[in-house]
Amino acid sequence: MPELLDNLGNLSGLLFGFILTILVFSFVIRDNFLYRLAVHLLVGVSAGYAVVVVVGEVLYPVVQNIISDPVSEGLWLFPLALGGLLFLKVFPQTAMIGNSAMAVLVAIGAAVGLVGAVAGTLFPQVIAEYTNGLIGFVAGLLTICTLFYFHFTGRLTPEGQVVLPPWQQYVGFVGRVVITITLAALFAGALSTSLVLLTERVGFYITALLG
Repeated sequence: MPELLDNLGNLSGLLFGFILTILVFSFVIRDNFLYRLAVHLLVGVSAGYAVVVVVGEVLYPVVQNIISDPVSEGLWLFPLALGGLLFLKVFPQTAMIGNSAMAVLVAIGAAVGLVGAVAGTLFPQVIAEYTNGLIGFVAGLLTICTLFYFHFTGRLTPEGQVVLPPWQQYVGFVGRVVITITLAALFAGALSTSLVLLTERVGFYITALLG
C-alpha cells in the first residue's frame, strides 16, 4: 500500500508538471489565460519559497544570535531596522518612511555596480588592449563607443533642443550597433537554451509516463 501511494504521488507530480509545461508552451500560439495562470503559479510559488527561506535561514538565525549574544551581534540591528522600514512601503500612509531604507539600498547597489563595472570590465578591457594586440584594441574601442552612446550632453539650440556634435553622433551610432549585436546574441542564446530545456523536459515526461 505505501508503495502504491508513492507511485500515485510520483505520477500525479509528473502529470501536473507536464500540464504546466504545456500551459507555458501555449504562449507560442498567443498570450492566453492558461499561460498567465502558469506564470502566476510560478511567481507565487517562487515568492512563497523565497519568504520561507529568508525567514528560516536568514532572519530567524540572526534574531537568535542577537538574543543569545547582543553585544557581539549588535551590528545586525542596523540591517534589520532597514528591513523593517522597507515593510512600511507596503502601506501608502507610511511609504515615505520606508524611502530612507530604499535610498540606502539603491545607493549601495549603485556603488557596488559601479565598482564592479570599473574593476571587472573597464580595467580588464584596458589591460587586454595591451596584451592581446589588435583584438584587445578593437574590444576597448567598441567599449568606449558603447559608453558614448549613453552620453547625452550636447549644445542647446534656440528651439530648446539638445544637439550632439557630429563626431559624438557617429560614435554613438557605432555603440548602438554594438549593443544591438550583443542583445541579438544574448537573445539567440536564450532561445537556444529554452529549446534545449523544452526538448529535455518533453523527453523526460515521455520517458517517465511510459515507464
